[in-house]
Amino acid sequence: MKVASLAEVRNNFSQFLTLSEKEPIFVTRNGSITAVLEHITDVEMEDYLLERNQRFRKALDASKKAKGGISLQAYRKSRKV
Repeated sequence: MKVASLAEVRNNFSQFLTLSEKEPIFVTRNGSITAVLEHITDVEMEDYLLERNQRFRKALDASKKAKGGISLQAYRKSRKV
């Protein structure tokens, strides 16, 4: 776990993105943690959105109800995920 100020991250963003592949980077503003940089892959993106984004979850639920919508399980199977 690494902690860095917003100014450090802003001035060395590329470096911190690379570091985030190994461990999360906690970003502080005025001494308080306000964000985290965490490496994520395309495969993990769906799980991330399902866990943290209500709008994405609602859109997925709406597509299930719509004609022609598919379940998450069927989608993952079709994508071999």
